[in-house]
Amino acid sequence: MIGELVQRWHRGWIAADGLTSSWRDGHLVVHVNRSHRVFEWIATDDTAVGELAAVVAAAQEPSWLSVPTHAPEKVIAEIEAAGLTVARPDETFMRRVLADHPAPQPPSGYVVEVSRDPVIGVQVLADGEVAASGLMAVVGQDAVAHRIETAEDHRRRGLGSVVMGTLVREAVRDGATTGLLFSSTTGVHLYRSLGWEKVSDLVVAQNQAQNQV
Repeated sequence: MIGELVQRWHRGWIAADGLTSSWRDGHLVVHVNRSHRVFEWIATDDTAVGELAAVVAAAQEPSWLSVPTHAPEKVIAEIEAAGLTVARPDETFMRRVLADHPAPQPPSGYVVEVSRDPVIGVQVLADGEVAASGLMAVVGQDAVAHRIETAEDHRRRGLGSVVMGTLVREAVRDGATTGLLFSSTTGVHLYRSLGWEKVSDLVVAQNQAQNQV
């Protein structure tokens, strides 16, 4: 179950970020091509994590490993034993049926703009400046949220809910029925308040390779 959902999430992520991916020795590898993260390996479950972590640790390029799991402590121990450094030990894989998703209006003084390129983009503007933003890629019936951000000076005003509600509204128009996302620790409260549910924990680690690009 988790493996299928992870693969579905991955298809939306690479669409949202304009990335490519491939299968390498049975493992999913995203070509991120950034100086600090050339590749990201994505485990579809938490079996044989130690073996996969050893492969990532030995890579010459800066590489990350993301592992969805119901046993994060065990995964962290295996990852560290293989030589990786845990960068994000407590992220969360989440999903939601998109029907009846809250879609609040922006507070006074804010304006919402929607773009399609073809990924759905939402910006909440205050006096012409971006106060909050986010992306959502629709792949089949799945909608994957990405880069949901609120500027520090505009937090605690419900703008994250406005962004998510607008993204989901547009995604439903495109035929999406299920939402998927990987959440940081700080984002979990927002998504839970909007009815998103936890699929699993998520552990993210990186190797020690020096920047090559």
